[in-house]
Amino acid sequence: MQELTLSSLSNITGVIALIAWAACLIVDLRRGITRIVTGRTAVFVSVLIWYLLEVVQTPAELNIYTQSEYDLGVFYLSMSMAAFIIAYHWSRYSLFASFARKLLVLAQPRVLWMLVLIGMTVGLGSLLIYSGWDVQEPFRGLIGPRPRWTALGRGRFGNWSSLIYELQVFLMATVPLAIALVFMRQAAILPRIISGIFVAWMFLRVFWSGTRTPMILIVVSISAALFWNVSPRWRVRSAIIGIPFILIGGYFWSATVVSGRNAGAFDTSQATEVNYVGFEMFRELLFILRATNDGMPIQWGMTYYTQLVNPIPRALWPDKPVADAGLLMAQAYGAVDGNGDATMTVSPGFVGEAYLNFGLLGLMLVPAVAGVCVRSWDDMFPIVTRSLPTFIVYAGGIAIILMSGRSFNASAFYPLMCLYFLIVVITSLPNATPTRAPPDVISRASREAPYTKSIR
Repeated sequence: MQELTLSSLSNITGVIALIAWAACLIVDLRRGITRIVTGRTAVFVSVLIWYLLEVVQTPAELNIYTQSEYDLGVFYLSMSMAAFIIAYHWSRYSLFASFARKLLVLAQPRVLWMLVLIGMTVGLGSLLIYSGWDVQEPFRGLIGPRPRWTALGRGRFGNWSSLIYELQVFLMATVPLAIALVFMRQAAILPRIISGIFVAWMFLRVFWSGTRTPMILIVVSISAALFWNVSPRWRVRSAIIGIPFILIGGYFWSATVVSGRNAGAFDTSQATEVNYVGFEMFRELLFILRATNDGMPIQWGMTYYTQLVNPIPRALWPDKPVADAGLLMAQAYGAVDGNGDATMTVSPGFVGEAYLNFGLLGLMLVPAVAGVCVRSWDDMFPIVTRSLPTFIVYAGGIAIILMSGRSFNASAFYPLMCLYFLIVVITSLPNATPTRAPPDVISRASREAPYTKSIR
């Protein structure tokens, strides 16, 4: 067992922030159990696990910072949380109305099955092509982890072949649809069986690969399907039991993955030996505050810009920016090799990256933009609760919101973009007859407080 060292920092300000944030979460949940499946609640939980957990624990690794730096970090975190809440409740924008309308086509089992087939074909096809038609590749890493640098992947600087590799994102886009098909009683038995096999295959690949965002997307999608199917009386009980189990289990799974990912080992007994799990975003915020104070330049949106232009193939744009937040953090830590490539993976955290890009302005501006986007996503709730598939897709978005607290990563949103593309394609076919939402439902959703309807 790793020897514990007490921190010399006082966590009083952190405890106050934790109590205030937990009170907001509890008050919100008391207004209805369905508020568990909202982006607002996901942000609350995200702040708790990525920041406030470490803030209150004050591990010994924070001893390199002064008490004033610690308190300033808590203040900046609280300021960002306040900016999010204010923007969330004042926003009247409806950013996803078109997406919500198109999602309703998923209520048709035939259309859902067609989307699953297309997504699996594109995703598996790209995997086989990129691996040189190695038919064994889809089966590698299903019964245990592979050493980190032996798994199939691509370099930081991609080429045309990288475009084929990235098409595997269609597999993740298909997962929520396949889960919905498994639980859809009116669907034919064969599509449900094939979808179940596909979901099991994806779960094993993701579990042993140790990638957090795809894992939480699968777990939340399955949880949403179960939540939909249980009786209202059991929803409260399942939430009380299930959410802590998922969060605690996810923490120890992450710790186990971190302890053995370089060697390709998965030893749960090593989970308590690591001092960095990847949940410690508060220390990264403090690091960024000190680094910028010592001369690290403010990026003025460059790391966000790098993320947004990432899908453009480097073969078309050889000088495409490469300085994302992860690389900048590695450079600041001095963890780069002779070629300038990062030798460690460090996320700046959502709040830290906001400060890294815009300073104090970023602590208010970026969370406010997030508040508008999350509110728009939650405004879809009265619409997506019309069918199981739409509800699961909506829950998948909640999972991405939860993971975005660790760091803004545009690639986490690629599955939703691919899903939108698939729906546009399928609804353009002559035999597809999408179910459209009445226009007044969309407009009403933007005016009402979100998630006002119970799941039937």
